[in-house]
Amino acid sequence: MYGRSWTNEQRHVGIVLVKTWQDQVRMTIFSIVNGIFLSSLLFIIGLSPLGILLIRDLHGQSEEVATITCRIITYLSPIPFLEAIAYYFEGGLIGHKFTGYAGIAKMTDFAMQTVFTVALLFTSTRTEPVLVPVFSLYAGIIGRFVIVIGFWVILVRRLLPDRKPSEKPLTVASTIWFLIPLVMVRVVQVTSRPIINLVVSRTLSETAGPKAAAQAVAVLTAVYPAGRVVFSWLNDLRTIPPTFHKVTPQHEKFKIKTLSIYATFCTMSAFTINFLLYIIPGAAYFIMNTLIGLNSELAELSVLPLRIFSIVCLCIGPRAYLTGILIIKKKTMYLAPSALFRFLGLILFLSTLSNTRLSGANLGITSLLLGFVLEAIFVVVAVTFLRYKPKLCSRTKHSVEDDSTGTEAMPLSNTKSQP
Repeated sequence: MYGRSWTNEQRHVGIVLVKTWQDQVRMTIFSIVNGIFLSSLLFIIGLSPLGILLIRDLHGQSEEVATITCRIITYLSPIPFLEAIAYYFEGGLIGHKFTGYAGIAKMTDFAMQTVFTVALLFTSTRTEPVLVPVFSLYAGIIGRFVIVIGFWVILVRRLLPDRKPSEKPLTVASTIWFLIPLVMVRVVQVTSRPIINLVVSRTLSETAGPKAAAQAVAVLTAVYPAGRVVFSWLNDLRTIPPTFHKVTPQHEKFKIKTLSIYATFCTMSAFTINFLLYIIPGAAYFIMNTLIGLNSELAELSVLPLRIFSIVCLCIGPRAYLTGILIIKKKTMYLAPSALFRFLGLILFLSTLSNTRLSGANLGITSLLLGFVLEAIFVVVAVTFLRYKPKLCSRTKHSVEDDSTGTEAMPLSNTKSQP
C-alpha cells in the first residue's frame, strides 16, 4: 500500500518534468531503480522474520494468518516494479494529452482481472484461493504495462526532442524533491483509514464492549468503498492543469478559467449523485441493505456515516484541482504542510471528539471529513500565497526603494537650506 504511494506518483514525472529524450532516458532508469528497490523491500519482508513480526505482533494476528500474509507479500513483490514503470509511461501519455489511450490501458487492467478471476475459478487453482486474486492482479498489471508502453512508443516517442538548450537537464535530485511532498500526501491519505479503524475499535472495546467495536469496524469497512465509488475519480482532477494548461504539438493550451469551471462542474456532479444516493431519506439504507447485503442493524448504522461522508467530495474536488496548479508550477513542496497537518489534525480530532456524543463509525467518518477539510484549507492557502507572492515581493521592493530614495534626498535638502 505504501509502495504504491510512491509508484502512483511516478506518472507526474512523465506529465510535468520530462521535456526531452535525455530526460526520458534518465527518468526511465530512475523509475526502474525505484521499482527494483520497492520490490526488493517487499520480497525481504515476505521472506524474513520481519514480516512475521510486523503482522503477528504489530497487527495482533495469529501465527497462521501472519505466515499466509507473508506468502502473499512474497508473491506480490514484483508488482511495484511493474507499476512504477507503467505509471511513469502512463504519465508520458497523459502529458501529451493522449488521455484516451491511458484510459484504454486502465480498462484493460480491469477487464483482464475480471476475466482471469472468473476463468481461474474453473481450474485447479481454486483449491488455493489465495492464488486466484494474485494471478488476476498480475494479468491486469501486465496487460496495462504492455499497452501503456506500446502506446507511448507509437505516439509519444517521436514527439520528444533530443534536448532543449534553453532548459536545464532534469536531475534525479530535483525529481526526488518534486516527488517527496506528493508521496507524503499519498501516504497520509492511505494511513488515515487504518488509524481511524484502530482508534474507533479500541475506544469502543473499552466503553461498549467487543461486539460494538466489531460492528463499528464493519460499518466503516462498508462505508469507505460505498462512499468513495462516487467521488474517488475526483482525485484525478490534479492531472487536469498539468495536462491541459500547456501547448503540445497536437493541442492548444486551455485557459485556467476553463479548467476551473470544468473542475467545479465535476465536483458538483459528484456531490449531486451523493445527495441522491445517500442524503435522500431511505436511499442509503436501501443501498447498504439490499445492494451491498448488510443486515438491518448494520445498514441502519451506516446511514449517518454515509451522509457525513457524502460531503467529502466538496473538499476532494477543490483540493485535487489546486494540487494540480502547484504541480504544474513545480511547487509541490508547498503541499508538505498539508500532509503533516492533516495527520496531526486527524489524531487531534479522534482524541477530542471521542469525549463528545460521537462514537463508533460516526466518530471515525467525522474525523476523516475534518481531516479532509484541514488539508483542503492548507492547499488553498498555499495556492493563494503562491499567486500573490510576486505582488507582495514587488510591493516590498518598491517600499524599500522609496525608503532609500527618501533617505538619500534628505541630506540634499538639508544642504540646500544651509547658508
